[in-house]
Amino acid sequence: MFYSGGDGLKTLFVYCSEDDTINSLCRESAFKKSEAESLQLSSCSGKTLFSRYLDAVRSRSSVITKDYAVDFNDYDRIIIACDEFAGEVSPEMSVFIKSNDFRYKNVDCIVFGDGRGALRAKDGLKVRISLSGGTVRNCVSVSTKKLKKEEEDLLFSIRHRLAI
Repeated sequence: MFYSGGDGLKTLFVYCSEDDTINSLCRESAFKKSEAESLQLSSCSGKTLFSRYLDAVRSRSSVITKDYAVDFNDYDRIIIACDEFAGEVSPEMSVFIKSNDFRYKNVDCIVFGDGRGALRAKDGLKVRISLSGGTVRNCVSVSTKKLKKEEEDLLFSIRHRLAI
């Protein structure tokens, strides 16, 4: 589902989290920013990582390509945010990146998580976007506990962390 706003630099904010609180913070933040559009990738909470990956790959040809096909030329900024799962990018985000052409685009990335797993997921996100033709300009990890505790405007906070 897309949420769009007014004039200015157009930002596409693509996010996917298994945590409903994080998803609602992302959604609320996108509503506040008139220049941002957001796209929430559906998450299969309650399933194992392996079954989520299989579901995402199986639906790639029909659901992801049809519903989540994006023309990145319409946007000045692209921000991608997702959970880390055992040091990897979420399956839904991985399939989204493979299904879209990021050629010649600069992308800012956020990984929701802490520790070594988040560092590995950040590296994996950089590699996937590079393989899709894009360039990762900034990549940060954000603690989900801290984010949920503060309940701040996510895009505002992330823009300051990413310096965009």
